[in-house]
Amino acid sequence: MAAIGAAALLAVVQIALYTANVHTRGPGTLAELLLNLLLDASLTLVVRLPRTVGALAVVVTTVLALGAGLTPEAVTPAATPVVVSFLVTLLPWQQAFAFAAVLALPAIPIWSPSWGNLYMALSSTALPALVALYLRARYELVRSLRKRAELADSERRLLAERAETAERQRLAADLHDIVTHHVTEIVLHADALRVTTGDDDARAAAERIRRVGTRTLTELRDLMRVVTTGARPLPAGRPDDDTDGDLAALAAADDAALNVEGDPGTVPAVVARAVYRVVQESLTNARKHAPGAPVTVTVVYPGDRADVEVRNAAPRQSADPALTGAGSGMGLTGLNRRVTLLGGTFSAGDDGKGGFTVTASIPAPAT
Repeated sequence: MAAIGAAALLAVVQIALYTANVHTRGPGTLAELLLNLLLDASLTLVVRLPRTVGALAVVVTTVLALGAGLTPEAVTPAATPVVVSFLVTLLPWQQAFAFAAVLALPAIPIWSPSWGNLYMALSSTALPALVALYLRARYELVRSLRKRAELADSERRLLAERAETAERQRLAADLHDIVTHHVTEIVLHADALRVTTGDDDARAAAERIRRVGTRTLTELRDLMRVVTTGARPLPAGRPDDDTDGDLAALAAADDAALNVEGDPGTVPAVVARAVYRVVQESLTNARKHAPGAPVTVTVVYPGDRADVEVRNAAPRQSADPALTGAGSGMGLTGLNRRVTLLGGTFSAGDDGKGGFTVTASIPAPAT
């Protein structure tokens, strides 16, 4: 755009000067105007063809110098300073200064040397070249400093993110150690109670506690591997316990209708556990916030993922404030993070009819 603007301005000024200079209008003056306009028009191509425009400038300057004959005045096209400036900006400085030197030689009438002619020739070639070279060096220096500052800022952010990740991994490891220690104690005590007690109900409860504790330890191990290494969960066999049975028991305990479609064996254990957690948390929330409302649980296994939907209707009775106020309030947030960590999508919100719907879609890694 700068080249086009310069070309248009030079052309307008030269045409205006030629029109105003009626006393010297003639074939020579008209030819000089046409050569200058030709060089002005070539400025529109200087960005794409700088060497071609530079060569044309040399030709025009030479023709004007030869046409001037023995005139003791320096002859330089009006567009020469603009051409030199663009050449210094677009070409290596050695080539640009070579063009400037070649342009300066025809402009100096060696048959009538004078300080004035030398000044005119150098001011239209060497001076624009030096100014353009300075501006180019300054621009490159500023760009280099800006790039260096951006790189330093990116490095600082990267170091901060690494430090934050390392701290999160350390906290996750501490949490894993603490939870694993206490859950292991619970499993050991439950196993001891299962062996020593003579009460069938107590033995069944102890076995249930042992199985849940064992599954919790396995899930902690899988999630720690994902958190600490960033790896996607690998396909695995089904959990030691029957997950479908757990979902059925979970739904039956809350009087929820359960509908399972597809083969649960198409998803790895960590995905099955995530499905169980989504259903478990959703049923807990429905029991707390919509007591007595019908709840429908739908789990679909298309083959490459697990889709879960837990929907409860509007509550039939008022919720207990003490019960709704209990808990950390991070249940749905935790589910969202868990599903997202596994590469899935999660949503929870009102269904527009007074009820509440929780949906999750968790991909199953290809075997």
